[in-house]
Amino acid sequence: MSHCPSCGRYVGPYEACPYCGARLTGRTPIRVVKIAAVVLVTVGLAILWFAATHAEVPLVQIGQVGATMNMAYVRLEGHCTRAPTYDPESDYLSFWIEDDTGEIRLSAYRAETRRIIEQGLVPALGDLVEVAGTLRVREDFLSLTINVPEQMKITRAEPVERDIGTIVPEDQYLRVRVRGQVREIYEPYQGLTLVTVRDETGSIPVAVSEDLIALSGISLTLTTGQAVEVVAAVSLYGDTPQLVPASVADVALLSETVRIAAEKQIGELTTEDVGHLALVRGTVTEVNPFSSGVKYTLDDTTGTIILLLWQSVYDALPDPAALDVGAEVQVQGEISEYRGELEVVPELAEEVQVLTAAAPPAETTIGALTTGDVGQVVTLRGTLGPPDPFSAGVKFTLDDGTGQIILLLWSNVAESAPEGLGEGAQVIVTGQVSEYRGALELIPRNAGEIRVTGVGQAPTPPPTEAEARAIGDVTTADVGRVYTLVGTIGEPEPFSAGVKFTLDDGTGTIILLLWNDVYEGIADADQLVAGAEVTVVGEIEEYRGDLEIIPRRPADVVLGGELPAPAPEETPPPAEARAIGDVTTADVGTILTLVGTLGEPETFSKGIKFPLSDDTGTIILLLWQNVYDAIPNADQLVAGARVEVVGRIDEYRGVLEIIPEADGVKVTR
Repeated sequence: MSHCPSCGRYVGPYEACPYCGARLTGRTPIRVVKIAAVVLVTVGLAILWFAATHAEVPLVQIGQVGATMNMAYVRLEGHCTRAPTYDPESDYLSFWIEDDTGEIRLSAYRAETRRIIEQGLVPALGDLVEVAGTLRVREDFLSLTINVPEQMKITRAEPVERDIGTIVPEDQYLRVRVRGQVREIYEPYQGLTLVTVRDETGSIPVAVSEDLIALSGISLTLTTGQAVEVVAAVSLYGDTPQLVPASVADVALLSETVRIAAEKQIGELTTEDVGHLALVRGTVTEVNPFSSGVKYTLDDTTGTIILLLWQSVYDALPDPAALDVGAEVQVQGEISEYRGELEVVPELAEEVQVLTAAAPPAETTIGALTTGDVGQVVTLRGTLGPPDPFSAGVKFTLDDGTGQIILLLWSNVAESAPEGLGEGAQVIVTGQVSEYRGALELIPRNAGEIRVTGVGQAPTPPPTEAEARAIGDVTTADVGRVYTLVGTIGEPEPFSAGVKFTLDDGTGTIILLLWNDVYEGIADADQLVAGAEVTVVGEIEEYRGDLEIIPRRPADVVLGGELPAPAPEETPPPAEARAIGDVTTADVGTILTLVGTLGEPETFSKGIKFPLSDDTGTIILLLWQNVYDAIPNADQLVAGARVEVVGRIDEYRGVLEIIPEADGVKVTR
């Protein structure tokens, strides 16, 4: 009411008429209006807050997200498909989830990341994740930022008890519990550690990343041989299963041991055990060093088996000398088969336990040794002659005044030989007595069996008696034999370890190879120029298809000589026929006839190789390129072909080979 009902004048907002004093009625006070407005706004805001905090965030499928949903606040649900990545410096956390329609990356920053870690909400591979956040939609990328960690929910499945050998690629993301033994710990690259765990059924790598260690707050402290229990999800590296734990704490040490190999008697083992672990006990009856390690023959009265120790395992043994003929041992290793013979191959030195040590090797003199001592381990003292390198190591003449013997060091032993080992060195050597082409040899199994005690006068090797040959009559069948050749040398070809010449006598050519120690010891080496005639005594060798003659000492190279006439052709005696399984290293240098079936060919820079097999074993058939090209029906040399081969037996890196001439290969069907 704006006019006074008594005097009729305009009174405006007054509650009493300023003219007549009449009290005005029916007007709503302004203060009431103000109070009502404030109350109404407060109630409205309360309703909006209640609606905002209690309204459910819409759940969408990942595949439904489009450009129009950029910056939308939504809820997603899916399984974690990639292990979380975490940067402790920036507190940045990210992981990926996937549903039936697509995949998306989820990220959290700083305070939110710290709350996620504190509340134990970091997902693991395979976990079901329900999360709300703000979408970021780009043309080629989709992500969601977690704003409220309390709106995350992680559902982790209970682990399933499994044997390692039963885990297959189809188990991807399945959460499992396995028990086994730590076999290997290595870093394929910085930031990732792989722990190989094995049980009786198989082995599997456990992937532990730096991100996982940082999120767990626990260091990974494991050593090989420990028993562990691992709870983890199955992941795939390519098509190979591996385990990814949710925390380093999920890789727990066990107080009890975990059996990873079945104990068996040697006689029970068959080819069906190949690829499986076994625990065997036996007595060492024979020791055979080779270029890559040592082989032992174990006997437990039910049968025999080869114990193969690669050099790295042998060198890690706490007391290698205790593992010798007569020692009682317990061995755990993988069963393998080589040329029809079963072997047990330990992965770790800890898997070889010497129950009863062998008696220490007897010290004797070289003159007292006979062929009856072959296979025995003895200790000798003496002085070394000049080194004689060969493809798989180096040889020395060892002289103790009572006789001489060849000291043979395989390359793996020679590489770690003690300082001062050379011509004139006085040594004490423990090794196995062997025989090669009628000569006794002493073969140490590791550098620790060689001790240099001083320096003396190098022994004079006995004069070399060698048959004189025309160069044209020398063939691959003569490899390993010592001959006298006379010819004219060509231009010298220096190389890092010596000098080569072409030696020609008119009937053929051969490479004359002088190692540096031999070349430098020749008094008139400056006269070894193109056109000079020389007489050479040396061993015939073959290198990449080329024949070589290699003198052992400077006195074996003499300037001058009379070129011999070619020897009349003789009909060689027929080569002995053998079963492949009967061929041994004792036959190296022998010409034999073998019949078998070819396997898949393997080409190399100087020729081609085939596995040649019969019912008794397998050997490598090596054809140099010039030999292969000269075989009339070389196109019939394919996998499955039946062939008869006449050739020389050789050994390369512990593997036996038969090396024929072109007329020594005949396809029978």
